[in-house]
Amino acid sequence: MTTLQTVSTNKHNSSTANSLLSALHLVGSAVSDFYYKLSIAYAQEVIQPAGVKSHYALVHPDGLWQLGSSLDDLTDKILLSEMITQLPQVDVIVPHMFCFPGMTSYRAFFEDILGIPVVGAKSDCNAISTNKSHTRNIVSSAGVKVAKGQQLRPDETLIMQPPFIVKPNSEDNSMGLTLVREKSEIEAALQTGFKYDDTLVIEEFIPGRELRVGVIEQEGKLHVLPVLEYFLTKDSPIRTLNHKLATSADGMVSRQQGNMACPANITAELAQKLANAVTKAHQSLGYRDYSLYDFRIHSVTQEPYMLESCSFWSFIEASVLSRMVVADGQKLEDTVSKLWSNAAKRTRIACGSLFKYTNQ
Repeated sequence: MTTLQTVSTNKHNSSTANSLLSALHLVGSAVSDFYYKLSIAYAQEVIQPAGVKSHYALVHPDGLWQLGSSLDDLTDKILLSEMITQLPQVDVIVPHMFCFPGMTSYRAFFEDILGIPVVGAKSDCNAISTNKSHTRNIVSSAGVKVAKGQQLRPDETLIMQPPFIVKPNSEDNSMGLTLVREKSEIEAALQTGFKYDDTLVIEEFIPGRELRVGVIEQEGKLHVLPVLEYFLTKDSPIRTLNHKLATSADGMVSRQQGNMACPANITAELAQKLANAVTKAHQSLGYRDYSLYDFRIHSVTQEPYMLESCSFWSFIEASVLSRMVVADGQKLEDTVSKLWSNAAKRTRIACGSLFKYTNQ
């Protein structure tokens, strides 16, 4: 996929006048304390490539903002209107927000209203991809295999039979997810799922290996990275929230590493099937820069079934995409720097008209 190379005329795209790339890291959440702390936990570890000058914009659960050169050196809390007028000149936004508005509305605000390019997927693509049911339908229509499934609301009748997975339609990090093996487990699983979303995805359980496959756009082409495998057990055949995140006594959120290997030990035939699937998924979902996908490999047929897509890269050394880049023999800092620089060169339809009025 080809990335636009034209430099924006927005005053915040200063890379042509300054050899340093100026990046604004967008952190926090106004949705909840959980998403706020989750965002900070990742942003604190973001790599700092040479030749990049970093700035930070942090939004709190109370809706107030702070700006600074690091998360340890921030201004007093200010309103959004004040934050806009005090933004430094930057070339690109690097998002670290996990909540739904952070994946959608905030990206649109900075990119489409303020005219500053954002690394990663566009807001409208994220609005679709954070909806598991929509994602399934889109990639399936593009020829990617997905497990049999059903979208379920509280007033609808369940037609699926166990074993199946219950997933809240728009949640991340396996929140509210349950593996149902027996009919006696259905009611409790549905109750758990509906605590997180008024729409659930009921999906046939695919026994077998769980793999993650990432792609990154480089030199105008889509490059498939080495595959990562999560090693599961008979007692824990799926990855749940406890496999991914932990919460300390003070409420701070931390990552769980899990038992994994990258590159995974897979056949050339399976590797080609996965590459074909993620290429179709990346293109059909309208992603840009990079994307990541979860697959189950059926233990009997060895066919890959896509479970979910992810348009997020935390840009920390421990992240899955970072591990894949390193396993591919690339230098992580150089790859990230090129990715951010290419994003900064994108031309936006909206050219930051708001700044013409607020910064006179």
